[in-house]
Amino acid sequence: MVNGKLSEYESWKKSLKALEDENIYFKTRLAHILKTDPDKEQLEVLEYFQNRFLKTDEQISLLRHEIREQEYLLQPTNVHQLRKTIDLQKRLEVKIIVLLENVEHLRVSFNDYLSENFS
Repeated sequence: MVNGKLSEYESWKKSLKALEDENIYFKTRLAHILKTDPDKEQLEVLEYFQNRFLKTDEQISLLRHEIREQEYLLQPTNVHQLRKTIDLQKRLEVKIIVLLENVEHLRVSFNDYLSENFS
């Protein structure tokens, strides 16, 4: 059971890495757009997206830390804490699902905005 949980954590770490890479890509695109000297209204919207990307970075970092903590709790020397760890894992799984949904919404919003204003 412990090995199965550890492999699930590995899967989550890969998902977080993919989200982090995508967020870096969006921030890079945003930086290139800002070099085009957008007008004030566009600048306000772009600032909103920048803040969302930074918030996503924070969420990814926090979840990565939680995964590391829970992996530690699953080490053989800590098996007596398995029930607590399983409960924490369920909460972590929900947080990751929420983050994935939020990033998907952000991706769609950002891409829609770019296609409407910078195509």
